[in-house]
Amino acid sequence: MSGAEAREIPERERVDGADHDGIGEEDNPVPRWWWITFGITVAWAVLYVPWYLFSGWSQEVQYAEEVERVSVAVAAVKADMPTTNPYRGDAAAIAEGSETWATICVACHKPDGSGLVGPSLVDPYWRYGDDDVSLFETVAKGRPEGMPPWEAQLGSEKIWKVLAYMETLPKSDEPGMGAPGFGTDG
Repeated sequence: MSGAEAREIPERERVDGADHDGIGEEDNPVPRWWWITFGITVAWAVLYVPWYLFSGWSQEVQYAEEVERVSVAVAAVKADMPTTNPYRGDAAAIAEGSETWATICVACHKPDGSGLVGPSLVDPYWRYGDDDVSLFETVAKGRPEGMPPWEAQLGSEKIWKVLAYMETLPKSDEPGMGAPGFGTDG
């Protein structure tokens, strides 16, 4: 055999001479590359852990920065949002709102707005407020107990137009669906 052939590496003898089912247990030293990798890992940990803990860079700081960034963005959007209905009294917008009302809203509020599954929108009883901002938020974000959010499907412009149309519905003093005491005896 020449030098290019594989040569056998001698192993140290084990004191107990463990040999199980023809498989011998050896006691070889850990390779140098493993010790080098282990040393680099320990050095990295010694440098990284204090840097992570004391540099201000952590997931808590990143989370707080992200919350602050989103809060500023939300405040900017809310500041740009109208506080009164920009389509109030606009005949073209009211006509468009009427079409959306007939397509979507009548299923729960009836064509005259007196309420079916949803509450009456023509009586004086308003659970979440009857000002423009409250009405917009109710339609856009939805409410518990049945009002789904419509902002994703309609967008704010169509919601304002529906609310402009809703203002034209004839009002009633009769307590309708959703009024306090509606449907109870006494």
